[in-house]
Amino acid sequence: MTDKEWQTVIDACYKAGKEHLRLLKIAEKEYIRRYKHNPSEVDDDYWIDSMHNCWSNPTIEDIKNNAILHNKINIL
Repeated sequence: MTDKEWQTVIDACYKAGKEHLRLLKIAEKEYIRRYKHNPSEVDDDYWIDSMHNCWSNPTIEDIKNNAILHNKINIL
């Protein structure tokens, strides 16, 4: 890989990261609207690992089930 090709990959990573943060803010705003708290306030590791660290692609059902199992929120 040339320096130019590597720079292209680095630039794409930066751009993707910025877009991830933009979308994450929207997703967390909805989480707060639904559950009345920020996921980090209750150590919702499933949300944090999935959404912040991109370790999985959770479904809404996964998020709700995890919250119920850990008694972290009251489902509306």
